[in-house]
Amino acid sequence: AADPCPPEETVLRCQNPDCSGERRAAKVCHHAECQQPNRSGPLSLCELCDGRLHGAMHFDGHIRFDLPPQGSVLARNMSTRSCPPRTSPASDVEEEEEGPLDSRGERRSSALKVTKKKAWRRHTDDPSKECFTLKFDLSVDIEAEIVPAVKKKSLGEVLLPVFERKAIEPGKVDIYLDQSHTPLSLQFEAYRFGGHYLRVKAKPGDELKVEQAARDVRSASLPILHPSSTAALLRLAPELVPGRREGTDSLAPGRRRKNMTEFLGDTSIPGPEPTPHGGGSLPTNGTDTWKNRAASRFSGFFGSGTGTGSFGRETEKLEQLASRLHAYGTFGLPKLPPQLRFDRDSWEEDGDEAGLALEDSWQQIIRGAEALSRRQCHQQEAIWELLHTEATYIRKLKVITDLFLCCLLNLQESGLLCEVDAEQLFGNIGEIIRLHRELWRSVMAPVLAKARRTGALLDPIDFLDGFKMFGSLFKPYVRYCMEEEGCMEYMRALLRDSELFRTYVTWAEKHEQCSRLKLSDMLVKPHQRLTKYPLLLKSVLKKTDDPRARDAVTVMIGSVEHFINHVNSRMRQRQERQRLGAILDRIDAYEVVEGSTDEVDKLLKEFLRLDLTAPIPGTSPEDTRQLLLEGSLRMREGKDSKTDVYCFLFTDLFLITKPLKKAERTKVIRQPLLVDKVVCRELRDPGSFLLIYLNELGSAVAAYTFQASGQSLCRSWVEAVRNAQNLLQQLRQRRRLEEEEEEEGESGTSAASSPTVLRRSSASPDSQR
Repeated sequence: AADPCPPEETVLRCQNPDCSGERRAAKVCHHAECQQPNRSGPLSLCELCDGRLHGAMHFDGHIRFDLPPQGSVLARNMSTRSCPPRTSPASDVEEEEEGPLDSRGERRSSALKVTKKKAWRRHTDDPSKECFTLKFDLSVDIEAEIVPAVKKKSLGEVLLPVFERKAIEPGKVDIYLDQSHTPLSLQFEAYRFGGHYLRVKAKPGDELKVEQAARDVRSASLPILHPSSTAALLRLAPELVPGRREGTDSLAPGRRRKNMTEFLGDTSIPGPEPTPHGGGSLPTNGTDTWKNRAASRFSGFFGSGTGTGSFGRETEKLEQLASRLHAYGTFGLPKLPPQLRFDRDSWEEDGDEAGLALEDSWQQIIRGAEALSRRQCHQQEAIWELLHTEATYIRKLKVITDLFLCCLLNLQESGLLCEVDAEQLFGNIGEIIRLHRELWRSVMAPVLAKARRTGALLDPIDFLDGFKMFGSLFKPYVRYCMEEEGCMEYMRALLRDSELFRTYVTWAEKHEQCSRLKLSDMLVKPHQRLTKYPLLLKSVLKKTDDPRARDAVTVMIGSVEHFINHVNSRMRQRQERQRLGAILDRIDAYEVVEGSTDEVDKLLKEFLRLDLTAPIPGTSPEDTRQLLLEGSLRMREGKDSKTDVYCFLFTDLFLITKPLKKAERTKVIRQPLLVDKVVCRELRDPGSFLLIYLNELGSAVAAYTFQASGQSLCRSWVEAVRNAQNLLQQLRQRRRLEEEEEEEGESGTSAASSPTVLRRSSASPDSQR
């Protein structure tokens, strides 16, 4: 007679103290906050209580697991036939029906007849047979592992054999559940993760070590894949192959593992490769769905249906993107990944959200606001506008990072939009946020705190120390403004070429935090804010009567405008360099000197070049050569020779080139004329002017007559040459003044130290003699 079924297990009820119905538990939460009311143990909850407790929380917060379904009394009250024999060993693979024994006591099996397999018994089979899938989120291609979710064993214990086989140190990686961004503790019970996907990802800073170790093990294991090596391994260790039949069946238990080759009726199919003894993962067969999906992806690259495969991948990515964006909209925006943050300190940790809170009006913090004069009220209103707009601007910057940038980085961690360069799209927005946080903490917040504490008027003098350092504090704006045009071009190209990026931007722009602003509007906010500071300060100055306060505001305005002029100068220099680069691309050759022999040509070749990006002689390195005028002229040398030329007038050079038949290409045909060595005169012949070129001794070495298409154009060239001479003279004079100031500073420093030298010399024996 068969043994009786085991006694019915007690149904697990909801452990929430506020649960009135004592309903059956469906979820279990391991979070510390939920374990407190349950004596520091995992809290089991019914569906209703789970929705109440965790409904309003961040989806990334408390990790909950589904409890295995608990059968009813009727479902568990089965016949004795459905209960497994107590003497049978636990097996982690399906078993086949026992067949009749032959005369030798061995079971007969047929390769042509497929035996009927038993149905899986949900309530009587051992639940420790459940497994979870372990994926490796590394740059090294590592196949996924199927790991048994064993009861009464921790996650670290079941993963340790896998990590040892892959040469992965557990302390250098984090384990994540499905799409969560919260690392799991290795002390969690492994059984709870049955049926889930776990991701292995290297910790920040250890990526190279983990990937190199995994790569070394993978390359070292390649010889094992050779047929001869595999066959030798099968011969040496037959007990490692599940279902492998040998002549010594007497050692096998009453029920044996299923042999897949015999089950499929084809003995020519090689059996699965053995796994190391004691490994923590189950052997996977060739029909694994994950491998099939991976194979289909690679076939899209190398197969004949390339177009269809790429379309399918694009559709799949669009579906994944829509799912992730829906999750962001439902459960809230994700936090910025720590390893990818521009600013390591989160806003919530520093309490900046509370620090940015302002009253509705300055009258709520100023005592006796009713007794102030109209002029004083206007001044306080202007100062309050400076504070209010600064807080609003910081919140706008936070939208760029928390909405646009944060979601983009999290999507890239999931394998979406990886082709987007976040730094090229957003520039150094992290540095911009840091400097404004520093400005608020060191300048704005103390002014507010003083007014709230004393109730006194907002004093513009309190802003002086901070705005005097405006140039050094706002240095990151130079880079942002220089790269702003490139960021906008990159964004427009992505919107034009990438449907995934268009979907992501459209979703973000419709988010409530964006306040109906476009991404392009958000990216120009820093530039607009920088140019608004002088206007805000001038409004304060206009409504201030106190002389000391007016002087302080005037100094602040000067500091801000000086920095803005510096930014504009840098941007102009960059534009000029770009224009010079474009002109150099148009110049095809430099053919000023002709050689008499091949040997001379070979020696001349090294010096037949022109670098327009070189510094202007005698000026500051920051001064960039500018193109002042260009156009077509007719040049005459001597009495009869006439040539159509194309001339360029720069800050210090007059360049004579000849157009080529190629589109917009020219070649230099005369030596570059230094503007300060040129004498320009207008001739009596209408539309003509003369250029006389002098050497260092003031002697004429060349003369060129140019004919313009009209008298007005001729005068424009003459005036442009004279303006270039004046501009070059000013630049060189300014450079001389700077050098003199530097020399005076150095001489002052040496003079301050010279008395010490004199005293030492007077005390020397030679001076005494």
